[in-house]
Amino acid sequence: MAKTLRFFALVLAVTGVAGCSLFPTRAPEILTDHDFGPLHTHPPIANIAPVIVHARSVAWLSGTTIHYRLLYQDPTAVHVYAQNRWIAPPASLLKARVRWRLGMGPTLGARPSAPIERLVIVLSRFDQDFTAPHRAFVRLEATARLYDVATTRVLAQKTVDLKARCAPDARGAVIGLSDLARKASRAFAHLVTRRAGVKG
Repeated sequence: MAKTLRFFALVLAVTGVAGCSLFPTRAPEILTDHDFGPLHTHPPIANIAPVIVHARSVAWLSGTTIHYRLLYQDPTAVHVYAQNRWIAPPASLLKARVRWRLGMGPTLGARPSAPIERLVIVLSRFDQDFTAPHRAFVRLEATARLYDVATTRVLAQKTVDLKARCAPDARGAVIGLSDLARKASRAFAHLVTRRAGVKG
């Protein structure tokens, strides 16, 4: 009986070693986080009246995934890149960019003292579209409204619908969308600077 048990134990041990050699563990996939690039490439504007900046998005853009569509194959299906993502939801990154342009720094949660205006940004589209396997473009759609804090009256409004060609891969999506976000932040910051009479 003891010899039989030892025999089975030896068989299991050999099988385990062989299994490890025949089926090696798979290396973990590397996940890369992205933002919109260095803020210092666009100097902030000084002497702006205190403003609160809010940014939100439609539900499907509330996460950190990078979305793309294969328009030539199935235009209603939305896909995500498995190994690349935003470091924060795109609306939050856009908010930080606008705050920086207004000379308020990139901090997402801080608010200025005695705000007199509120800038509300709604991001409705932020993705990459393939019109062919090797041809793609990026798209950003968003609206910003500037409110008077005391009366809640709309002081100004701006809608952007930006589109640009990009490389047909994850890197192309990140670079292209980041560039569109920089353009959108400039347009939205201009809503505030224009009322303040500041060139920006």
